[in-house]
Amino acid sequence: MSEKPWYEGIARNEIEGKHVRAVMDSGTVIEGRLAFWGKWLVTAGSPSEGNYVLRGIGESRWLLTENVESLELVWDEHDWGLIDVKDLHHGDAVVANGRLYKVSAIMPGSFYSQVLTDTPLGQCIPVYLVSCALRRKVNVPVKPGFYQDRLGKFWARSVKSTDDGPWWSLELDSLGQPAKSDKDMANLMPLTPAHFAVGEDEESDDAGPFEGLIQYLMPKTSIAGGSTASTGR
Repeated sequence: MSEKPWYEGIARNEIEGKHVRAVMDSGTVIEGRLAFWGKWLVTAGSPSEGNYVLRGIGESRWLLTENVESLELVWDEHDWGLIDVKDLHHGDAVVANGRLYKVSAIMPGSFYSQVLTDTPLGQCIPVYLVSCALRRKVNVPVKPGFYQDRLGKFWARSVKSTDDGPWWSLELDSLGQPAKSDKDMANLMPLTPAHFAVGEDEESDDAGPFEGLIQYLMPKTSIAGGSTASTGR
């Protein structure tokens, strides 16, 4: 049984904002953002160019137009947001030659940087071939509590926010630093819920001040017995 095309069953209001790669029967490749021309015709790129790739035959029912051989979904604005290439880090994505690649690392070079992708062979893409850089849209947590960032460091989101923000570092070498804002923390996503336990740490003399800071920042959070921290993964 053949796999259903990705556009099958998609509601009309979810069509726009998807970026595609269309191969026409002439061999021409078109890359662009889906947009409506009229009620049921869908174009890739500017509607004025007339690159019609889909036509609707009913609510949530779509067919390729007669000149389109294939239509691939590259990325979706509902899931990804554009960022500057210089801000790329592990977990982001890039589009090159009409394909989406997940970023494993950025490799600086003498003349230009390269993007190390998570492909099986670890393909590297020069940054000058990147047509757009993307970061997955995820919301910074709003619930007060403890979180671990993508670098493995711990943070507390307090009940009340200061002028700088509601986020406080729980790292011993960062105690006393100004709070961070949601915008700052967005660069450290994902933020995974963490759970701390109050108690005497037999292996470290630093537990007392550390736990005292937690209780100072989060007076309304109850923490039950033990002496370890664990993430909620």
